[in-house]
Amino acid sequence: MGKDQEAQVGVSISGSVATVLLDNPRQFNALTKDMCLHLVGAFAGLATNETVRTIVVRGAGANFCAGIAIDDMDQVPFDRDSAGELINHFDLLDKTISSCAKTTIAVVEGNCFGGAWQLASACDIQLASDDVRIAITPAKIGLVFPRPGIERLVRTVGEHRAKYLLFSGVKISIAEAERWGMFTKVVGSGQLEAEVAALVQQVAANSPYSIARTKEAINLLSQGEATESWWEAMWEENGENADLAEGRSAFLERRAPNYGGAGE
Repeated sequence: MGKDQEAQVGVSISGSVATVLLDNPRQFNALTKDMCLHLVGAFAGLATNETVRTIVVRGAGANFCAGIAIDDMDQVPFDRDSAGELINHFDLLDKTISSCAKTTIAVVEGNCFGGAWQLASACDIQLASDDVRIAITPAKIGLVFPRPGIERLVRTVGEHRAKYLLFSGVKISIAEAERWGMFTKVVGSGQLEAEVAALVQQVAANSPYSIARTKEAINLLSQGEATESWWEAMWEENGENADLAEGRSAFLERRAPNYGGAGE
């Protein structure tokens, strides 16, 4: 079986939850150029799917991802278009995930090497199993970690720990990764699926409007782009949104709210 046949991206939808599966068993789910292109397309499609509230990203089998496929290194971050302009497909994928209006959850287990942490950290929430093996290894092959990954790592663990991780490329324990805030929550491997199911159910029960606007606000704040005019416009809209009316009515009537995406 050839490389292109082995490496693929699976997308399935169940109710309001879409699962995006990284499937490249030959390379522990490392990303090829074709996988990056398919992932960008998958997220673009799911972002406009009105039935989807949450997107779960995970790896096939027992591993999450091993970063960029080494034999596709010249094609993933260093591709060229017909005019010779550089195309970084990994950065484009990062931007596509981080800017997606849906709630995104990375489910991390097994190997999380190279750019895999950046991929997971582009998601809103990272749920990790306590069996995760993690190392950020670009220095081992002479690569500079992509800009979004460096910026996010520095914000997450601080300048000195980021240098330690990137300069050494060493594996760290899941306990260290959790202590440094590299994952949102770490649970026992036997509890991971239940934790994922509970989280997507909690998200589905809450207001689509509230989640979408809160995500937009946090993203703008982290980029230093949350202007006074944006806040004023959002707040004006906030008081009139249909989800707020439904949420208040449900609370007063002591029933579960039925948002139905009306506030999106």
